Amino acid sequence: MSVCWSDHLAFGEGDGRLATPEAVARRMRVWHDQLEAGALLWRVFRGRIPGVFSAAPGRAHPSQATRVAWSELEVVPPLARQAGLEPLLYVSVFDEGWPLAPPDVREHSHHNAMHGKDVAWQSAFSLAHPEFTECDRDGARQWGVLSLAYPEVRAHFVHRFTEWMRASDFAGLFLCLRSQSKPADHADQFGFSQAVRADVLARQGRDIHREPFDVQAWRDLRGEHLTDFLRELRTALDALGRSLWLGTPRGDVIGPPLGNTTLDWRTCARERLIDALVVNQNSSQCPSMWHQLWPMHRGTGYVQNYLTGEGLPPLEDQVLTDYDPVLRDTPVRLFIARQWDARAKDTERRLGAQPGVSGLVFSSFRHDNPAAVARNDWRF
Repeated sequence: MSVCWSDHLAFGEGDGRLATPEAVARRMRVWHDQLEAGALLWRVFRGRIPGVFSAAPGRAHPSQATRVAWSELEVVPPLARQAGLEPLLYVSVFDEGWPLAPPDVREHSHHNAMHGKDVAWQSAFSLAHPEFTECDRDGARQWGVLSLAYPEVRAHFVHRFTEWMRASDFAGLFLCLRSQSKPADHADQFGFSQAVRADVLARQGRDIHREPFDVQAWRDLRGEHLTDFLRELRTALDALGRSLWLGTPRGDVIGPPLGNTTLDWRTCARERLIDALVVNQNSSQCPSMWHQLWPMHRGTGYVQNYLTGEGLPPLEDQVLTDYDPVLRDTPVRLFIARQWDARAKDTERRLGAQPGVSGLVFSSFRHDNPAAVARNDWRF
């Protein structure tokens, strides 16, 4: 079960708000007994990350409705284990938020008209270090997405995540590569930070800000920075005896909204940098209410695009031809995210029966709050 706790608190109803430990315990038993859930991916509360919430005049930020007097780090793991669920803390690495745009920009370019048009959040770290934010050749930034080419950025995330592990009894981390940031206009737009520039200059002798360069080698290099981060995070988690699950789109590039950065999941599996791989993640759709994020910005130029299927085989074929042949020789478990799709028993049965598939992932919000889903109105 994938649990976006802030969505539950802001827009859920009854026990579906998960506002008390007792309600959480009751829903966990339902997830285990009715949905046969065996693992819990509990998304960390955004308010736990130092940052700045902002709202347009006359608007209230939904975070005002998500305040509770208890800590998920303390409460959730023991309740999950009592319900027979393996508790993982769900964290993001490309989702540091953005400043509130001016009214004229928000009018035609917004995250989500239902609940993200006139409110914003940005982490204190990205606010203090704009130089770490991904940028294009002209210096325009993709707010919320920090460049893992910087050792300081990788160290910051490792410290943030391991501190949460030390403060809790979660079995490990579920690191998801989803991003709610505004999509690139084209898939190779961003990735021109000074750190990446220096790395390409050292390898190719080319200045990516001014000269032609090997584009695929640049994409692969950016993927290496992600793999380096996973190595560093794995080392830190091993020292604490915690596991690491990785949530990715399907395929060999990260894709929308980030770009053609190479996603070297094969190396991650073969080097046992991860314990589980959750594929088929989707950055362009809210997993709780299915609203489309940044609907007026989709971007072009992706060598693989999970939104359109371009460059990708059908998912069921991909499990057989790509994932299973690699993962069968490793201890890495494979899960398929299904919270973006309507329930379909036949499809779920076929996916679950695929060689090497350990299970499917669903959204707790959609199961627990059918009335809110039916109303399809998240205005706050």
